[in-house]
Amino acid sequence: MDAKRVADEMPADQLDLVVMTTGTMAGPKREVTAEGVERDLAISYLSRYVILNAIAPHLGRDRPQPRLKPRVFVMGFPGSGQSANVEDLNSEKSYGRMKAHMNTVAGNEALVLDAARRFFDIDVFGLNPGFVKTGIRGNLFGSNKLLVKIIEGLSSFMTIEPEVYSTRITPMLVSPDLEGRSGAMFNNKAEAILPSKNVTDPSYLRSVVDASDRVVGPILLSARRASEARAS
Repeated sequence: MDAKRVADEMPADQLDLVVMTTGTMAGPKREVTAEGVERDLAISYLSRYVILNAIAPHLGRDRPQPRLKPRVFVMGFPGSGQSANVEDLNSEKSYGRMKAHMNTVAGNEALVLDAARRFFDIDVFGLNPGFVKTGIRGNLFGSNKLLVKIIEGLSSFMTIEPEVYSTRITPMLVSPDLEGRSGAMFNNKAEAILPSKNVTDPSYLRSVVDASDRVVGPILLSARRASEARAS
């Protein structure tokens, strides 16, 4: 699994800050990775889930004279009230592109709060950038580029330029005011927002983590066994 390889190769011990932004949108038809994971779920959520859980125990451990705890920022749409379909997180029973994407939205918000609960030596935060003018929605309507162009044009009044967002958010990423506030969520103006009510329910949070483990667990186990076989 590429996410585990990235985590293994990342110099996490020396890092102050990690920002997780990689994402896509689910297309009209279900697409899967080589491991059989729904493509949007794999890229937009589970890759972050695997990387964060792998690096969190030693993130920033070897930094010289650190002033603040190491930080991880997970970009998604926290605070939007979305729930994951924990019985079909991988969209194997039924598929709908927005339903599949909402699994990633809910998963990322759960990832932040679960990590904040388990990893006391780092601070983890959620970022909700709203709609930024990028190509991430290009896959939403498959090969119909004209429809994508029309939708992007109609929604342009709701979007902001990447440079505007980065100017607003960058000072917050390194602000000492965030120290010890792990689990906080922020909108595209760097203002604190409330998490979704459902994700603050411990039983729901546990169900999302368990569903995530059911998808990635066998893949990671298979990859480890293959690595051990090559080494022996």
